[in-house]
Amino acid sequence: MKIQFLGAHNCETATTRLVSILVDDILALDAGGLTSSLPIEAQFKLKAVLLTHHHYDHIRDVPALGMNALFYETSIPVYSTQAVKDALASHWLNGTIYSNFLEKPPESPRIEFTVIEPNKAVTIAGYEVLPVPVNHSAPAVGYQVTSPDRKTLFYTGDTGPGLAEAWPGVSPQLLITEVTAPNRYEAFGYRMLHLTPGLLKAELLAFQKLKGYLPQVFLVHMNPKQEKEIEAEIEQLSDELDTSITLAYEGMIVQL
Repeated sequence: MKIQFLGAHNCETATTRLVSILVDDILALDAGGLTSSLPIEAQFKLKAVLLTHHHYDHIRDVPALGMNALFYETSIPVYSTQAVKDALASHWLNGTIYSNFLEKPPESPRIEFTVIEPNKAVTIAGYEVLPVPVNHSAPAVGYQVTSPDRKTLFYTGDTGPGLAEAWPGVSPQLLITEVTAPNRYEAFGYRMLHLTPGLLKAELLAFQKLKGYLPQVFLVHMNPKQEKEIEAEIEQLSDELDTSITLAYEGMIVQL
């Protein structure tokens, strides 16, 4: 399984992009920095775009995908919960902010949206995809993705304290989760349901207690301004837990 981090941050700059992850060149996890990272030919190789929740930095490029599909007379398959579809239809692809590619053109909508249900696995292009509810300030799911050769990752999307509620349903070899801010923002993490290195530690210890192991861990959604501080705290956490915890970056490729 090839995992490419197209965007790994919560702010976009000349050197950072919003979160989007590409699996084996055909499955995209979130669409924050998707179109800005991929040539048009690569966009149309996508078999699915899996959206975790409806916050801007995770759905930002969905309208751009629809516009590209319009001009190239094709469709982009997008999967998520009903809450995400409703948010796209009412706020984003609503005919005012952007054309309603969920319904247009009627004979072949450019965003081919499939509503999935939490805790019900679906098969997409030979991959088993399990949406698992995670704790966040908006209704959200993470995705466990299992390849045909049984390589398994779990991407949590944005989440906060209480992530351990998802652990019984997943057993990944590789975990992609978030750390938004350093430990001095712990109160923010509890209030807005994001993780700091210290809050992540509690969730990983709960995973280890339940499963008896820790997977490889890669982190996204960092605030670029605070990244050096986050990195130092994560290095300490990695040593404490004696496991690999790595901050992802734009262009990073991991082979599982």
